[in-house]
Amino acid sequence: MAALRAAASAPEGAPAAPLEGTWPHALSHEPLLRVSDVLGLVQSEFPALTPSKLRFLDSNGLVTPHRTPSGYRQYSPADVERVRFVLRQQRDHYRPLSVIASHLEALDEGRMHEAIAPHAVADQDAYVDHGDLARAASVEASVVSLLEAEGIIAQAVPGRFDRAVVPLVVACGAFLAAGGASRDLGLLGRAVSREADAAVTAGRADRHRGDDKAADEATRARMDAAVALFSAWLHAEVDK
Repeated sequence: MAALRAAASAPEGAPAAPLEGTWPHALSHEPLLRVSDVLGLVQSEFPALTPSKLRFLDSNGLVTPHRTPSGYRQYSPADVERVRFVLRQQRDHYRPLSVIASHLEALDEGRMHEAIAPHAVADQDAYVDHGDLARAASVEASVVSLLEAEGIIAQAVPGRFDRAVVPLVVACGAFLAAGGASRDLGLLGRAVSREADAAVTAGRADRHRGDDKAADEATRARMDAAVALFSAWLHAEVDK
């Protein structure tokens, strides 16, 4: 494992020109990755990594992902490498967060250097292709095609789906097998999207105050309440 090293000094003792942006400067800083993508990329090396750990790194200013207008975190390849760096420093060197933060600041400014080991672009186990998704969800391939055409699922990377959509495909397959129509899936999907937005909004004030734990609890409470309401209402209508 590469050690943290001082960057080469400029000729004649002149200070090196400050670098722009944050380390690693050579990697893309475009925020295209979701939390689930980061876990898929990093958990093989750090199995204990969880969404709450990523939130902890964010709240302590060690890895600062982009925030969408709805408050979701989106990470860049550079952010993922910073996550790996922090976790390696904790696991291999037992360094406290304050020391890790100072090292990151030095890396950002070009005063120190850390070699970046090559990594796979994606953990293939985190993604499934069209056929694998159908087999994992025990549905016909045509169901996967239908759900994609309806905008209910989408490819996470070209030609592959996030494995996390398997439970949704299973549920949609069961709905269709029970006589549900594809147009009804679209109607339900739009209702779900509205409730998802409402759940995120429920935690937005806490999140803006930096209290991610309270925000997550408020979002989860709204989600659970919506699920309970839909179930109770549906049963009440059928049992009239």
